[in-house]
Amino acid sequence: MFSIQFTLQMPHSSLIMNNCNDIASSWLRDFSNSLVSAEVDAVASSFHPDGWFRDLLVFTWDNRSLEGHDNIRKYLADTLARAKITDVTLEERPHLKPVFGNVTPRHQGVEAGFTFQSNIALGEGFFRLTQNEESGEWKALSVYMAVRDLKGHEELGPESGVYGGHTIPWDQVWRERCAYAEKNVDVLIIGAGQTGLNIGARFKQMGLQTIIVEKNRRVGDVWRKRYPTLTLHTPRTQHPMLYQPFPKNWPMFTPRDKLANWFEQYAQSQDLMVWTNSRPLPVPAYDQESKRWSVSIDRDGTIVELRPSHIIVACGTLGSPQVPRIPNSNEFAGSIIHTGSFNGAAPFTGKRVIVVGAGNTSADVCQDLVTHNAAEVTVVQRSSSCVISVNTVKDRLLAMWPEGVPTEISDFKSASMPFGLLKKIFIDGADDAWALEKEMHDGLRKAGLQLNMGPSGAGQLTLVYERLGGYWLDVGCAKLIAGGQVKVKQGVEVDHFTKDGVVYTDGSTQEADVVVFATGYRNIREDMKDLFGDEVISKTGEVWGLDSEDEVKGAYRPSGHPGLWFAAGDFFHSRYMSKRTGLEIKAIQLGLRTA
Repeated sequence: MFSIQFTLQMPHSSLIMNNCNDIASSWLRDFSNSLVSAEVDAVASSFHPDGWFRDLLVFTWDNRSLEGHDNIRKYLADTLARAKITDVTLEERPHLKPVFGNVTPRHQGVEAGFTFQSNIALGEGFFRLTQNEESGEWKALSVYMAVRDLKGHEELGPESGVYGGHTIPWDQVWRERCAYAEKNVDVLIIGAGQTGLNIGARFKQMGLQTIIVEKNRRVGDVWRKRYPTLTLHTPRTQHPMLYQPFPKNWPMFTPRDKLANWFEQYAQSQDLMVWTNSRPLPVPAYDQESKRWSVSIDRDGTIVELRPSHIIVACGTLGSPQVPRIPNSNEFAGSIIHTGSFNGAAPFTGKRVIVVGAGNTSADVCQDLVTHNAAEVTVVQRSSSCVISVNTVKDRLLAMWPEGVPTEISDFKSASMPFGLLKKIFIDGADDAWALEKEMHDGLRKAGLQLNMGPSGAGQLTLVYERLGGYWLDVGCAKLIAGGQVKVKQGVEVDHFTKDGVVYTDGSTQEADVVVFATGYRNIREDMKDLFGDEVISKTGEVWGLDSEDEVKGAYRPSGHPGLWFAAGDFFHSRYMSKRTGLEIKAIQLGLRTA
């Protein structure tokens, strides 16, 4: 259970609301004095005994989340004095100045942002305070500190748009910039999906010469080639691109093709150097002395040699389709496909279809099959799934990324919550989460589906961070399952094929015309062995999942091999964490840290 001790409902909450600026100022003044004087014990005592401190690049060149006084003390013992923190100032900007309200779903307190400086950086932070039940003292439930910019190397911002005293046209400026970048490239990004484009836009603002290569003919094709009914299951406030919000009348949930077209114009409007129909060839070589890669690019049939200092793999968290090897598949008279090749259900009208897997894509495919009048649709669920209504997720994400709040502020506040603390909050609220989905879950259980609420009841978001699977956000398939239009085969796997169908591991049989494997994808790190070779990839660590401090592994952090980075996750991660990676690369360029 959630163990931090503070009141569920604050006495005299109106009084606290009126004085929240004084409460925040008083706490921050003491916290600031402790930071500036490098008093480790005093910093730790600013927290609840099991409060959390999250640091992004301020005290070490890493992401760290520390729970409890002892861990915070150990972390800061050798790092606090070296950072030389100064100029700690309470934020006064809208959405960051002190407010009183819920700091967790069950607990009220005061939260606010602040700024500071270290010996090399301009920083920003955020704290959440609650009042101790017994002493009445205000202590931190969580504190976040992050580098915003390296001093003297802030983001560039908008250009004037007038070049050479109004004598040089834009097309000439663009050609010259492209030629310069090709000869002096700092970073090569592999992949022009949302991740590669966000990183490219960020790096452009950070003055890093960047080229993006995309294997498809057009930017956005990585989405155009997915199944036609695909629509993002997160609200529009959560998935805009950097520096460029959607129009006010944009749909709440963005359809596949609108997103693909948006990416195409985004690359143009952000002046990103994207080479389409292009890919790096095996095997790039890294020179330890020059700290540069030698990489050959097949650029639409022409081989171009580049010498970047860094390569970022931005091809997604997931790589090639993972298709189980099942005996006698060659004897099956019907069709076998993976969802990666599913181009819509229209060809399967009147067919008997088995969909193996019970995650997000499986639910979408089953719904599409029913809509297109497949004769019979069966979903095969091996274990259990976490099923949450898309409206539940929408409401949760709209609370984190509200309409009318700048995306960069919502990203910052979201990042300020240590994920380990968030998991505890989810576990504490597991009963409420089950109750919220009761009607839908009752129908699914009656149909034979097995359900969970994430590991230890920690919710669907934990599955995203730990497995990137095992859940679906329901947009209608649950109703079809409850109504019998999608049948459930639970607790089994396909043992082998027959000419007319499949035999399950429990010995039962089922006839089918089509078997669709919704069995996920390999991790992108495995796929990169084909490009970089086993020797390079063997030096890298896992990509995705959570480490012992509940920080994401291997993405936007050093991979283990110099000059090689992985970028993974959703829109939020590439928007926010692209800055974190850019800061490390700039620090390497400036000699502030080693490659």
